Amino acid sequence: MRPPGLLETADPVIEEARELGFELGWFSTETGQTVWEWRRGDEPRPQFATVRVALVWMTEWLERRESSERPAR
Repeated sequence: MRPPGLLETADPVIEEARELGFELGWFSTETGQTVWEWRRGDEPRPQFATVRVALVWMTEWLERRESSERPAR
């Protein structure tokens, strides 16, 4: 069983998320399944079966955030 922890890497998506207060962490369930989750304060923590899917989700979240911050024409 893998001990819980945070992913430490120089990935640009993780770096941008970190600037916004997110951390990408993992833990093992009782059945031994590794689950990845984005953590930020007391907010809900979306969980994913793979780190790749967690990164795709955050990429899309960051893109939506950036597009919502652009002024309307």
